[in-house]
Amino acid sequence: MDRRNILKLYRDAKELTGFRESRKEKGWMPKLGPNDFRSVIKHGTFEGRKAVMQVSPHENLVKVANDLKRYQSAAAGKPMVLQVPKILQFGRIAEAWFLIQESAPEGERILIDYPMSFGYQKEEVAELYWNTVVNFPKFDFGDWYVSDYFIERLDKWFTLGRENDSVKNGFITQTEKERAGRIITSTVMPSFKIEPFFSHFSNTDVIKVGDTYYIWGAEIVPKPEAAGIAHWLWGATLYAYQRNPKWWLGELNKWIDAFIEFAPENLNLGLVNLGEKMREKIRVNLLERFLGSLLVDLPLRRSPFDKLSEREIKKVKEVIRFAFLHFLR
Repeated sequence: MDRRNILKLYRDAKELTGFRESRKEKGWMPKLGPNDFRSVIKHGTFEGRKAVMQVSPHENLVKVANDLKRYQSAAAGKPMVLQVPKILQFGRIAEAWFLIQESAPEGERILIDYPMSFGYQKEEVAELYWNTVVNFPKFDFGDWYVSDYFIERLDKWFTLGRENDSVKNGFITQTEKERAGRIITSTVMPSFKIEPFFSHFSNTDVIKVGDTYYIWGAEIVPKPEAAGIAHWLWGATLYAYQRNPKWWLGELNKWIDAFIEFAPENLNLGLVNLGEKMREKIRVNLLERFLGSLLVDLPLRRSPFDKLSEREIKKVKEVIRFAFLHFLR
């Protein structure tokens, strides 16, 4: 939706709820494309509490809120499990939905010098991820299969990639695109299942307050196993454009080793090492993430690329392509 219309929906929702927008914090508006916005997210207060309001014509925030409330009940009081800020109000207005959540307490990111990390931070994130997966409540997404997920994603990326000439503009070659598609759609493992997880999971989504971790702005959706791991690695790669691509690939492999080391099968069940199967699941999910960036996110300058210079975009493309080609082998 264009800027003028989505801001009108936000103002209507603000008036309906009594949400008071902060004059100091600007908030943000995630983009789907040029002058095409997915949502409006603003800081402020609601009934005397610091809060954040989200308004979107694209996302059913009523369903999002109900799913998050169910997750909150399951995760409450559990250590090293992602927590969700309290939900204060939600509903629908005209062509959009709105959701007001209490602001997460003041805290810090897990990786302060993002995307750089120490070994103990990799272990911390891996433990947090797996504890969250193990404690996730069950959700019924209907007849969703891993192949359905990837085919839907590829169809979206390929369609948008053709529209913005990502191959012609040098972000990816046709051969690379076709090979990635074949690898993703042909990977069939009996243990590769769909599970509930957050739509986003990266250092910029998580706030650490003492021993508690909050995830912000992420709905619960059906994802293939290890998709959360791939999202973390992909998210870090987007910010690694100041690093040598070969060196960064080494970092990615260290991250993968940490996630595999802390996988529940190895830690809790004492089974024979299942690392190679997990590594392949991570690889397939990562290829899908990198493919989306090369076909769509970079050509359209989607966030977080919308404020980068041409020189920085070139560096981002280099580091993503280097990692993409490695996992394409």
